[in-house]
Amino acid sequence: MLHKRFENRILKGFMQSCVIAVLFLFSGTGVHAATLSISPLTAQVAVGNIVSVKVVIGTQGKSINNSEGLVLFPSDMLDVISISKTPSIFTLWVEEPSFSNASGKISFNGGLPNPGFTGENGEVVLVTFKAKKVGTASIVFSDATVRENNGLGTDILTFKQSGIINIGPRQIEVPILLPSVNNLPALPVITSSTHPQQDQWYSSASATFSWSIPSNITSIQTLLGTSANSTPTVTYDASVSQKTITNLTDGTLYFHLRYMNALGWGPTAHYKIRVDSTPPEKFTLTVRDDGVRNIVSLKAIDAISGIESYSLKINDQPALRIKHDSLIKNDYTLPIQEQGDHEIVAVVYDKAGNYTESRALFSSPVIVTPTLSVVTSHPIKNNPIEIKGTSKYPQSPMMVFIQSGRLQEKSYPITTSADGSFSLITSDISSSGSTLAWSQLVFSDSVKSPISEKVLFEVYDTPFVKAAKSITYGLSLIIPIGILIFILLFLAYLGWHKFFGLKRKLMMDFRSTADDIHKALMLFKDELSTQLESLEKAKEDRILNKKEEKIFKELQDNIVSIDEFIAKKLRKIK
Repeated sequence: MLHKRFENRILKGFMQSCVIAVLFLFSGTGVHAATLSISPLTAQVAVGNIVSVKVVIGTQGKSINNSEGLVLFPSDMLDVISISKTPSIFTLWVEEPSFSNASGKISFNGGLPNPGFTGENGEVVLVTFKAKKVGTASIVFSDATVRENNGLGTDILTFKQSGIINIGPRQIEVPILLPSVNNLPALPVITSSTHPQQDQWYSSASATFSWSIPSNITSIQTLLGTSANSTPTVTYDASVSQKTITNLTDGTLYFHLRYMNALGWGPTAHYKIRVDSTPPEKFTLTVRDDGVRNIVSLKAIDAISGIESYSLKINDQPALRIKHDSLIKNDYTLPIQEQGDHEIVAVVYDKAGNYTESRALFSSPVIVTPTLSVVTSHPIKNNPIEIKGTSKYPQSPMMVFIQSGRLQEKSYPITTSADGSFSLITSDISSSGSTLAWSQLVFSDSVKSPISEKVLFEVYDTPFVKAAKSITYGLSLIIPIGILIFILLFLAYLGWHKFFGLKRKLMMDFRSTADDIHKALMLFKDELSTQLESLEKAKEDRILNKKEEKIFKELQDNIVSIDEFIAKKLRKIK
């Protein structure tokens, strides 16, 4: 029964582990994953005509601040006519969108500041192609990244969707014409390979216009001018389906076209183009500091299309692309730099892509150290703690560090708020005892603030653990002391027995020696008694002289003394 219960417990634990693993795997796929795709996925175009596709981003709930990519297209089937950044979710361009018709490549690298972009149909660039031959052209991503706006630049791109352009023969691409009136020619449909977007500015002073001519047309008329509703006056035969006009003047121009058949002239179509071939005016670049940050003043002027953006490059760092509309009173706050002198190069772009450059030197102030404090009072082990602090830098990346005893320090990336403050709830603190916390602003790999003052605080054990530790500590003292006392008592016991054993042995030796001395003294006494008897016999025969009398007296005294000595010592031994 017990064996069966143990098997059931193992099986239940195994099933729970499998469920957790499956949930983990599925939670890592498709959730918070960014996508890059070509829109539309499928497009139709005829040879000689143009078609536009967009590169779009979907973030699935995440905020992103950068994307770069390399797009490939068949150069034998398509030519890129233009790449448009209007509109685009990106306002800063590390690298301007570019293309090569020779190698069939399109590249882009754009970004935007906080709070980044979140959405499912964020347009990056608009690419306009011209079809060259019949076939199926695939537009594919060769390499791409989409970086999360988390201060670490994590690449969260997990899906890339290619696009297909089906190119048909020239004759099947018949423009959709509006119904004619009284059988007169329909309204022409005009396209431009050089100026495909009518509301966009272009720097090219040469424009090409194309149209398709229905079979019953006998003549056409065209006109280029500044009026939006002019009537064409320049007549051509029906074989002309394209016209290129060079040396255009700057400004907004209109191309007018109408068809004529046997019944007369049809309605006039109007196509607008916007031309600005003149760079922005020269401007002076000035940089000041407010004690904490550097602020650049950007006051360029373009009389035709207007200022679109600025590219700012500091030293050898990647260039920043700044939208003109994002400036506040023509001012822009520069990224924090290391203290010292720097060079800034500003390139101003008008809305047609023309540009003018200006340079300046500036000096950056010392980066101000942030402050930090531990909010949680009496923090407990295996619980999080709250940390707050302040800095002089709003919306800036920062790292908060926690060091518990000898454990490896933990780091927490955060971003300061609009007023420069920051707040953090840490993960559970796994070690009790003395703990350190400090922070550091991290503007880039090479530009960081000094670390804040390290705050020392104590992390306490839970009451149960504390009591257990007290008991353990008490036992750790009592047990060694008890062992020591036992050893001392045991040694004393051994010493006591050894002492009395030695004493008994000494007493036995002493008594043996005393017996020997007693025997020797008795022998000596006997000898003295013999001598005394001899003297007594001599005294009976004659009178002893004084010397002999003295010896006789001494012998008697010595015999008495020996008897008393032996009696006394024998009493002590016994």
